[in-house]
Amino acid sequence: MSRYRGEGGNLAPLAVALCLVLVMMLGFLADCAVLYGAKARQEQALDAARSACMDASRSAAAKYGDDAGAVLADAIAEQVRAQGVQGEVSVWFYEAPSRAVAESERLWVVGMQVEEAQPLPFPVSSASGAKVASSRIFSARPYAAQQVWRPDSRICGVHRFGDGCGAGQGRFSAIGALEGFPQEMVEEAQARLGG
Repeated sequence: MSRYRGEGGNLAPLAVALCLVLVMMLGFLADCAVLYGAKARQEQALDAARSACMDASRSAAAKYGDDAGAVLADAIAEQVRAQGVQGEVSVWFYEAPSRAVAESERLWVVGMQVEEAQPLPFPVSSASGAKVASSRIFSARPYAAQQVWRPDSRICGVHRFGDGCGAGQGRFSAIGALEGFPQEMVEEAQARLGG
């Protein structure tokens, strides 16, 4: 009669645990890849939107109009949607008052933010998705040979476009002071205004 006991059964729980950890790691990596892809798509869309705002035809419509913020916000929303990003779009807009710039100039500081709910293939918690957000800030000081329309007092506000909403479908909310903007925009505006 043999007294040898097989020890193969002792490795089975370890192998199961190792497989479970491996599957969880692969799921986590798949989720990270989805989030990274969404972030890259958003950033590409915001870069395209910034370029569209600097396009001569768009900047002329904004430069000579009395609601540059709405023109730029619509251009940004249109471009972001054209790039396939369907989340919420916020366009923060600041325009300096006429006394702060030369007669032939206007000064704008624009902040763009996109936020999307992204479904995850292997969520590790009870939530089946995650929020992915990206933002960009730019400023412009368009120049014209003749005097351009400029506001008597600063214009501060944010244009918000809900999921899937495009140009002409945004809501504008005024902000009382520059301090109500994201800090990066405040710093950009102060730098452009010389302090």
